[in-house]
Parts: sequence; structure tokens; C-alpha cells
Amino acid sequence: MTAMIRFAYVMAVRRVVTGWRLEAVLFGGILLAVSLMASGVIFSDLLSNAALRHALRQAPAEQANFWVRSFSSQDEPATSQGRRQAYQDRLEFVEQRVFQPFESYLKDRAQKLDTATFYFSGHPQLELDNEVRPRGPIKYLSAFGPERVTLLWGEWPGAANAAAPTGTPVDVLVDSLGLDLLGLEVGEVMDVFPAASFTDPPTMPVRISGVFELKDPGDEIWYGVESEFSLKNDRWTIVPLFTSEEAVLRRVLGDYPTLYTDFTWYYFLDREGLRAGDVDPLQEAIFRAERDVEFNLKNSSFYIRLDNLLADFDEQLLLARVPLFLVVFLITGILLYYLALVAGLIVRSRTSEIAMLKSRGATTLQVGVLGLGEGLLLGIPAVIIGPFLAVAVVKVLGDVFFSLGGASEELAGVPVAASQGAVALGIIGGALAALVFTLATLAAARHGIVEARQTGARPPTASFLHRYYLDFLALAIMGLLWWQIQGRGAFLVQSVGSRELEIDYSLLLGPVLGLLAVGLVIMRVFPWFASLLSNLSGPVAPPWLVHALRHVARDPLVPGILIVLLTLATALGVIGSAFSATLERSQMERAQYAAGADLRVAHGGASDARTGGRFSQQVGEDPRANAAADVLRANAQITSTGFSTPAELLAVESGKIADVAWYRDDFSGGTTLEEAASILGSGPPAPQGLELPEDAHGLSLWLQPAGIDSGANLWARLRDARGRFFDTWIANMDLQGWTKINADLTPVVAAGRRFNNQARRMPMTPPLSLHAFQVTNRFGTFGVDDLGAIFIRDLEAVTPQGAVPLAGFKSSDGWSVIEDFSRPGLYALETSESAGGGRFAQSTRFSWASGGVGLRGIMPGDPEDPIPALVNQEFLDIAGASVGEDVILGLSTYSIMVNVVGVADYFPTLDPGEKPFAVVDLDSFEAVSNLHSPVPLAGANEVWIDIAAADGVSASSGQVTEIMKNLGVRVRDVYDREAMVAARVDQPLVNAGWGALLVLLFLAVALASASGVMLFSFLDTRERQTEFALLRTLGSSG
Repeated sequence: MTAMIRFAYVMAVRRVVTGWRLEAVLFGGILLAVSLMASGVIFSDLLSNAALRHALRQAPAEQANFWVRSFSSQDEPATSQGRRQAYQDRLEFVEQRVFQPFESYLKDRAQKLDTATFYFSGHPQLELDNEVRPRGPIKYLSAFGPERVTLLWGEWPGAANAAAPTGTPVDVLVDSLGLDLLGLEVGEVMDVFPAASFTDPPTMPVRISGVFELKDPGDEIWYGVESEFSLKNDRWTIVPLFTSEEAVLRRVLGDYPTLYTDFTWYYFLDREGLRAGDVDPLQEAIFRAERDVEFNLKNSSFYIRLDNLLADFDEQLLLARVPLFLVVFLITGILLYYLALVAGLIVRSRTSEIAMLKSRGATTLQVGVLGLGEGLLLGIPAVIIGPFLAVAVVKVLGDVFFSLGGASEELAGVPVAASQGAVALGIIGGALAALVFTLATLAAARHGIVEARQTGARPPTASFLHRYYLDFLALAIMGLLWWQIQGRGAFLVQSVGSRELEIDYSLLLGPVLGLLAVGLVIMRVFPWFASLLSNLSGPVAPPWLVHALRHVARDPLVPGILIVLLTLATALGVIGSAFSATLERSQMERAQYAAGADLRVAHGGASDARTGGRFSQQVGEDPRANAAADVLRANAQITSTGFSTPAELLAVESGKIADVAWYRDDFSGGTTLEEAASILGSGPPAPQGLELPEDAHGLSLWLQPAGIDSGANLWARLRDARGRFFDTWIANMDLQGWTKINADLTPVVAAGRRFNNQARRMPMTPPLSLHAFQVTNRFGTFGVDDLGAIFIRDLEAVTPQGAVPLAGFKSSDGWSVIEDFSRPGLYALETSESAGGGRFAQSTRFSWASGGVGLRGIMPGDPEDPIPALVNQEFLDIAGASVGEDVILGLSTYSIMVNVVGVADYFPTLDPGEKPFAVVDLDSFEAVSNLHSPVPLAGANEVWIDIAAADGVSASSGQVTEIMKNLGVRVRDVYDREAMVAARVDQPLVNAGWGALLVLLFLAVALASASGVMLFSFLDTRERQTEFALLRTLGSSG
């Protein structure tokens, strides 16, 4: 075996020396495969690190940094020594359990030691009432020092003062504003004493030893302590006193051992040094630290949002790697095909040599070992050189395209190196190349010298697969696999037992299979096409063309393989360029979908200017807005199955939403947004209620409770002419027999709590309408718990001219119960003759059983109808319903009934992957909700706005938002479509990454195609030298 290996090495070296042209082409192909496979990993690492740096640089301080806090409690030792020991225990815990696991990921840390508030005294300007007396805590900040703080006057608190005996003034620093607020000078002494937790505490003298200012207030080191400095507002005058750590522990806790103290440690992430490979260990460290602090650090809390930031980065990186791996898979497949072509051409040129070796007694295995030796001789240098070449190519492309994309800062300092994964893939590429060459040699070694001469004289017109029609079987298998891949719908899957997304690499083979199928089809059709073209051109074409076509038709395999290579290379180029544009469009539409409209403003509902929570009309009247629509977003539950499944509810103004929302018809199976909105708005008329006289100022009715808690209350739900709902209190149920109730129409709902005694001042626009009577518990927030009943007669409106009858209630006609859809059948409304007292022989009895979640109530008119809803398919599957059926939709404290009128896969701003959703008309939803809700619905909590453009320039989101603020709206969040699109599409990392990747793709494809064509031309010309000489002898020109 040793002799065989030595012979294979010698033969390989001689072949390289004698046939260096062919060997150089083969070596170039192997080097290209190794470099490309390695560069895929290197480029992925570069993109990951640059993307992480970009994400960390853009992250606000509260997301990138974190803090841990612990405070002293009453059960700790009541001595200064005990408190100092407790502090040291906390320091050791935080050092070992928090700092050390994070040390390699941090650039800095800081500590704050904070005491309870002290009152200041000892000077006339400080001797004020405790409500307005200047006050402030005594603090220690580790960030205080000459490098970050400038001492304007005075001196730093020193160690000698911290160790001074009791009674010596404690040296403290204040800022310039604090010095002005105190009205003191540097060096003056004042007395301080705890503001709480002590009875007649002794005072402690402090001396203003200096005044400071921060060198850079925007320095990240001040994260978390921005509000720790002096301030004065309408209520407080706060002046923090800063001193040393030892002074707090020895002097302050020495005088007040049980004083409340607060310890906080701040940690600052190394945004420049963190690498993508550190993300997973860092997330694990965060998880362990959170558990340790939560369960093992006494009186602790923490604020860490870095894990969310890293999770978002992981998800975005995962999405970015899908096209990267897809392209790498495609290029790898084409390069393997290219290597097979090159190896086949070279082995074909050695057919005579291989046949001679077989005739001299060499076995097929021995000939294969010779091929393996040659492949290894070329592959090993390629594996050594390839990763370094890949590093150089990636670095050059990265520098060029990241600079063009404006992301050179993100790339600066990011290492470009051949990782273990890159080297491993390079080795795999070299091994595959050697394997392909060996297999090609083994295939040629199957024939002896006679078979080789026969094959040369009459080349086969079909490959093994096509000769036995195995290509049809292969195409059928590929079609089945493609159908399965299409059924999966995405390259991302969720792992079992978690919601984490993972790449299913098997699905990335789908496009490769598609290209392979195209190659099989071409190789099946091309020989027929070449033969047909040769026969048709014979009578009419010039001799040179006829001869060329006959040669191709006689031996179509190699030209067909070359055509497949060129076809695949062209297809890959088109795929790459089209995918880049598709990715950009996808990112743009994802941002538009998330925004919903040009501008989406989430607000706090009712305001002083518009108590109904509706602002679209006033916003739409401004010239800076083309149109606006009110929208209500709420959490809901699907309760039809007996189980509660979370869902999201979106109530939109059906008449306006199509004018402002971004929508695609394929979201709802080809239905336009105008058509969908029309369906939502075409439901049954909303309950109109019982209209009161325009000058009505009260209600009167006869009432008799029966078996009801004496603390229960009767409320009336009314609406004014502008559509604003409100409640008014009618009576307490602590009544005996028939009692006539007189109630005014003053709204008594304040901040959404019925039991609040302060009435909210809201202008009511007559005429009013009565929509419901509701019976609640003593707090007015929920329905009564036990069964009961009330008898009602003679409902009248009180006007200046006298009482106006509204409903006699001699019978229940014209009134209905407000059904609790979660427990239907619990309420009854009927005509009754069983009321006691003898005043009325006949009345209306409203009774209820225990149970249910909604309020007990009655309404004028017929029972409410379900409101139309547009839902997604998951909603229907969970509810077990179909289009046209009714579904119970639960909200926080009540349920409504919706009728499914259509299915939409998507609706702007709603994520069907997170929750099923339902979209309803806002007016219909508001009407039925105000029959069931314990508190009146505030109308809407979002406004979707289509921004107007003047002279080609659109109004800014800030200008439009200012409109709403002027209306008294409490703006919570603003979603600007233009800014969100820019954040996704104009990311320099995305553009630069794809630009470099496409250039890498085109370089690889161009080199492979060009070298394949040149090799084929060279070998074909060399093999046909005798043929060309004969043609010249017969008179053909050169």
C-alpha cells in the first residue's frame, strides 16, 4: 500500500509538471470552492459583528446598560457596625454573582449609596414648614472624581473627615443650583435630621466643603443618576448632599443606625468590544444573574433590558442569515457542478492513459487511488491558501461596500479572520473537490482500452441517468420534495417546547433542487434540439455551421453540461439581483404594515378638549392632514370553546380607515380595504336608546327591590348628541316597598372609577338618550354577586315644564335584558303582578341569577345583534366557527357577540403570529360595549393619519402630533411610517452586506463560467487537431 501511495504521489507530481495548464485550471476550481465556502462563514461573522455594533450604538442607555438595587430594612441589625457588615455582604454578593460573570462584557461600572431624605435647618432661610422646607438625601457616587467632575470652589470630602468623631461636621459637596437654593456659602455649616422614621431625631452638622459641576452631563456614566441632582419645582426644593462612601457608612449610619439606605450598582456594556459570539454566553449570564439577584440578594430589584435587545438582534440576524445561507447553498451547488465538469473534462482527456493502465493490469481501485493522489496534491494547497484568500476578499469587499453604504464606523475595529468554522468549511470544500475528481477517475476506469476506443469513436448521446430514464424518477422525487418544502411555507421553524425561531437548513435545499431539476431537463432536451437543428440546417446553412452543429449533435453531453453551467450561473445572478430588490421591498412593506398609516398616534383616550376620545375629525380638518381615522386597540379573549384564548381586537372607523391605512389586497384574499370596511360598516344599526326631551335635567321612576343586597346601586347609562357616553347614579337599593326615585343627570364617573365621589366636569350636548339601566355592587364596579330582582314602574323625564312619560313599565314590551354572553340565560325581564305594596297591580320585573362576569342590566328596544367582524383563520380555528357564524369575544370585564363576515390573513399593525385577531367597526363596537362595560368606553385610543403634502414636501410627524397635543390629547406613542421605513430599508449594514454578497456571488459565478468555457474550448480544440487539419486539406480556410 505504501508503494501504491508513493506511486500515486509521483504520478500526480509528474502530471502537474507536464500538464500544468490543465492542472492550474483544476487547482483554480478547487481554490475557488474552498475560498467561497470559507468566505461565506467569514462574511457571515463580519456581518454579525458589524450588525451587533450597529444595534448597540443605536440602543439607548437604558437598553444597553443595567443596574441592581438593594435597600436596608427594619429587620437588619440596628447598630452601625451591623449595618456596615450588611453593606459589605451585599458588596461581596454583587461582586461575585453580578460583576465577575459580566466583567469581560463591561467597559465600566458605578455605584450609588443613597440615604433617606433629610430636612435642613440651622439658618433662617431653612427654618420653614416641613411641607416646603429644603430637603435632600446624603449620597455617595463612585463616579465622582477629578476626571468627570470639576470642583468649582472648596475641597473634596477627605478620609480624615470621614473618620472624625461624632459632632464634627460632615463635609459634603453640592452643585451650583443647590448652593443657591440653600442660600449658604462654601465652608458654612447647617444641621440636618431625618425627615421620617424617627421621633424627635437629633440633628447632625454638615459643612459645605465645595461646589461641583459635571464636566460632561451627557456622559453615559451618569446613566440612572440624571435626576439625582438639585431641583426646585412648585412643590419641592431638593438639594442632594454628596460625600464619601466612608462618611456615609461611619458618620451618617453612626448617628442614625436604623436609617433607610439604598444601594445601587450600575453596569455599562462595552458596546465596541462585544462580539456576536458573545451574545449567547451573555444572555445566559443575564439569566443566571437575574435569578441570583431575585432569590439571593435581600430586598433587591434589578433593571435589565439588555436581554431583550440581544434577543431582537438574534432574531434580526437569523432573518438576515436566511438569504445569506440560501445564496451560499446555491453557489456551493453550482461550484460542485463546475468541479464535476472540470474533473470530467480533464479525466476525459486522459481516457487513453487510463485505458492503457487498465490494459497493463491496473485495477479500478488503483486507478482511483492515482486520481485521489492528484486531487489531494491540488486540494491540500488550496485548503491552506483558500481561507486566507477568503479573508482578503471579504475584507476588501467589506471596506468598499460598508464605506459606500455609510457604515464604515460600524466596520471599523471589527476583526476579519478565518474562524474555525471557516477553516472547517474550507477543508470540506477541498475534500469535496478531491472526491469529485476521484469519482470521475473511477467512472473512466470502468472501461478497458477497447471500450475506450469505442466510446471515442461513437460518443454516447445521453448520460447514465437519461439513458435509463432515471431522470424522470429524479424529477418526480424532486417535485415531491419541492411540494413538501412549499407546504412548510418558510425557512424558519419554531423548536419544540419553545418559541425560538431556527433555520431549517433542509428547506434551503429546495432552490438547489430546483436548479438541479432544470439541469436534468436541459440535458434531456438538448440532444434532441441539437439533432433537430443539425438536420434542419443541412440543406440551407453554410458548411462551417453544418459541421459545427453535426459535431455537437454527435457528442452533445459535454456541450450540454456546459450550457447547464451557464444557465445556472445566469439564473443565480438573476436570483441575487432580484432577491436584493425583493428584500428591500419586503423591509419597506414590513415597516408600512407595522406603522399602519403615514402616522399612527397612540393616546390616552379622553381629554379635557374631547372627552369622548374621538379626535379624527378635528385632526382631519387641519391642512397638514389629508384624512384621519379613530381606532381602538384592545386585548380580548375567544371564549366560545369554554376556554379563554388571548386575541387582539381592533375597532376602526369603517368609513375612514380606507383613506388612511396602508393595505394590500392579498391580505384578505383579493378583497380591497374599501370592500372590507364597507362590510364592517353594513351591520345592523347600533342601539339608539330612548331619546329624552332636549331640556330634560333628571329622571324619575318607581322602584322596588326584592331580595337584593342593600348596598347595591342602580345606574343609568346615557349618551349625549355628540356620541359621548356617561353614567349617572339613580338610587341605592336600601329601599322598602315602592319608592319614587328622582335623580339628576350629572355624570359621576371620574377617571374610570364609579365609586369616586368627584364628578367629572364634562359638557353635555342635548338631547340625551337613555341606553341602559344597570345594577351594580356597592362599589359600582361589578354586577351584584347574588340572585335578586327589582320591580320598575313609570319612568319619566324631568323637565322645567314637568314630567314627561318615557316608559310606563306596565309590561316588559319594548325593553330587553342586556345578555351576559359568557353565561347566557342568567337574566330575565317579564311582566309581573307579584310586586308587594299594592301601589301597582302590574309592573316589569327584572331578575337575575348568580354567576356571570357582566353587569346586570336592561336596555330599551330589541336585544342587541352581533356586530360584523373580520377575523384571521386562526381565530376561526380556535373558535371552531366558520364565516357567517357568531362568536363570543370576551374583554376585560364583559363579553360581546360578533358575527364573522370575512377572513383576512393580515391587517395593518396586527401580528397574526402572536395572537389571533378580530377587526370590527368602531361605532358598532362602542355602542354594544357601552351596554356591557362597567365604565363608559372612551371612544378610541389611536388616531391613524394620512399626512398631507404641500409643494411635494409632506408635513412632519412632529407638526401633526402637535395638532393633537393642542387638542389636549395625552400622546403616548408615535409611529411614523417614514421613519420606520428608513430604519428598516436605509440601514447601511443591510445595503452594504447585500452589495458585498452580490459581488462575491458574481465573482464566483463569472470565474467558474469563464474557466469552464475556456477549459472546454482548449480540450475540444486539442482533441480535434486531426479533424481541423483534414478540413484544411479539403480546402477550408484557417
